[in-house]
Amino acid sequence: MERFVGRTRELRQIAKELDKNSPSLIIAYGRRRIGKSRLLLEAASGRNVIYFQATRVSSVLNLEQFKREASNVLGASPILDSLNNWEAVLHYIVDATADRPGTVVIIDEFPYLVDGDSALPSIIQRFWDSRAAAKSNLKLILCGSAVAQMENLLAEKNPLYGRMTLRLEVRQLPLRDIVGFFPDYTAEQIIETYAVFGGVPHYLTLCASHLSLRENIINLLLTDTGALADEPMTLLQSELREPGMYASVIGAVSEGCHTLGEIASRLKTQTTSVAPYVEKLSRLHLLRSARSLDASEKERNRRIILTDNLMGFWYRFVRPNLTAISSGFGVEAYDSYIQKRFPEYMGGAFESICLDYARYHLGEILSAPAREVGSIWGHADFDIDVGGRLLDDTFFYGECKWRSAKVDIAMVDLLKKRSEATSYGREKPGKQYLFFSRNGWKSDVADAAKVDASVHLIGSDNLAFPPPEEPKNEMTASIES
Repeated sequence: MERFVGRTRELRQIAKELDKNSPSLIIAYGRRRIGKSRLLLEAASGRNVIYFQATRVSSVLNLEQFKREASNVLGASPILDSLNNWEAVLHYIVDATADRPGTVVIIDEFPYLVDGDSALPSIIQRFWDSRAAAKSNLKLILCGSAVAQMENLLAEKNPLYGRMTLRLEVRQLPLRDIVGFFPDYTAEQIIETYAVFGGVPHYLTLCASHLSLRENIINLLLTDTGALADEPMTLLQSELREPGMYASVIGAVSEGCHTLGEIASRLKTQTTSVAPYVEKLSRLHLLRSARSLDASEKERNRRIILTDNLMGFWYRFVRPNLTAISSGFGVEAYDSYIQKRFPEYMGGAFESICLDYARYHLGEILSAPAREVGSIWGHADFDIDVGGRLLDDTFFYGECKWRSAKVDIAMVDLLKKRSEATSYGREKPGKQYLFFSRNGWKSDVADAAKVDASVHLIGSDNLAFPPPEEPKNEMTASIES
């Protein structure tokens, strides 16, 4: 098994729950290939674990396989073999693990079981309400890729409502976590790779860390046999009904349609018909609806944004070249078409990466972490790439530069001017200004940052790598020892 990378926060959450001296019912979910199963197994490592992955077969066959997995851990038993329903098997596991409290039972792809037996959530509810799990502090984890079905388990009308002890939605890895997949890449290479493949562990594992991004793109996306050549449609087919319509919506957004009206017009349909598709794609974190930070809650100044990097790259570069790729000209498609347009693509991707930095890491350089992060648009003569407010009510504004020359002092002055032209944080004291740049900044900007505490310069290394730990002084080291 390959080395586990990242997920420190999620591992800590799960470990805290599994360490409790009480039974646990954990609901974990997320889109396919996001790394849910590996995360749960890693979190349960070193514990007594029964892991079962359901398949699309009958409930009877799934139950038989579950019993076999239980036997592999608990030992063969004619009593277990004779049981023919899920509730009885769960009670058996509780009794059999009385001398091994805290045993973890992971039922993966739980929606497959529900498809075969719609009464299963009620059966588990009855088992849980019997309090039998307390006999051995059983840790029951229900996991699934069908996001809508798993979220419905938590709905008030569902039998399991109110019984869950931990809810865990597994999302894509953040930028800094993917460094573990590419230990020899530079910060710039890490950022470009993330802009193409995102933070989906399966995609990153398929990349060869000793190859360049160009080579990985060609091998995985620009050949008929590439492992990710059909991934966008494969993902939609596995998660949603009517995958063709969802693909059309994503295609419209990738072409620059950023409102429901624009998408509907592009697809020649009604706005009301498009809205449910956008909503479901948003639940899968493939799309996101955002408003300008200086717009009121009631304003309809919202943009629909494609947030999945692989989807964005595929629709931008792979789909237009499918004929050439199927004819064996994937290398030529990259060198003649993609390479010329890639810097422009990186401009938008870089803004998204900078927004994530603001969400998760501003506490490293500013007075507090961010409370709110977004962008400002809709003005006649300017946009602001990154903006927001810290937990201590300090406002910040940022400019992102991937392709252009080094940041100069005119850009600094312009951002300060724009921060006063927007109603967001207007006339608030203590504004902070962030300059994200791939190519760095001119000496006058570096000098200004030394004397102006409101100006912060953030390069590729700051985005991709955490700051080095400060060395302990002798007094601290002495106390800790």
